[in-house]
Amino acid sequence: MGEKNIKGILESLKEIKGVHGAVLIEKFAGILGEALPGWIDSDAISAMVNLILKVGQRATKELEQGSFISATLENTNGKLLFSEVAGNIICVIATTEAKLGIIKLKLDAAKKALVG
Repeated sequence: MGEKNIKGILESLKEIKGVHGAVLIEKFAGILGEALPGWIDSDAISAMVNLILKVGQRATKELEQGSFISATLENTNGKLLFSEVAGNIICVIATTEAKLGIIKLKLDAAKKALVG
């Protein structure tokens, strides 16, 4: 995963109607790449994603559901999509009007491109 390649893939996700941005995060809070608007703090997103991931992993383990694949949080003002890719987490930040089906299709394509 080259840095230039990561940036281009994340930018392509950002081009989806209703998507504010996307970020690729290491499981231990490091940022591998981002395509975020200026009002979104990438360090804050990284910390929050890692907290959410830890809760998800704990629930998954306690309920014997296997390993984390993806999660979607739908909120009053937007949507957050999380997906595992090559041991890292890709997060997409979107509006309430964004179409989840389209985002998920493009996210799957982005994950394949990131893995190579």
